[in-house]
Amino acid sequence: MKIAIALLLSCTYLVSCFPPPHPAVVQVRLEEELLPEELRSPALRNPHLQEILPLTSVLHEGEKPVFQREADGVSRREIYNILTHAGFIPRQAGLPPPTYHRPRHHKTSQPQINSPQNYDIPLSNTDLLQYL
Repeated sequence: MKIAIALLLSCTYLVSCFPPPHPAVVQVRLEEELLPEELRSPALRNPHLQEILPLTSVLHEGEKPVFQREADGVSRREIYNILTHAGFIPRQAGLPPPTYHRPRHHKTSQPQINSPQNYDIPLSNTDLLQYL
């Protein structure tokens, strides 16, 4: 009986030692709960995964909690623009196509060679010079 009580008290103490989750993580979880069912991640509906996720986010040796995340300063719109310009996600329906994909029609002229040819200089070919 004493062993069971000691085990229960030690488990309670260990659970209370876990740091609370980052406020941004809590906010994202609350925002995900407001999403319609088709937009939620199917992986997060897995009960086994929901049990494991808190354990994997526990701080390990050498890790420190983050209180000021640099990612909080970047707007979601800017992230969306970067990902769409890189071609990782499609553009929103109804928006015009991006200007950077439009073919540019530049008038190109043939380069005129005004310099004299150096056919009379020996070893002027750079391909030959690399073997010397």
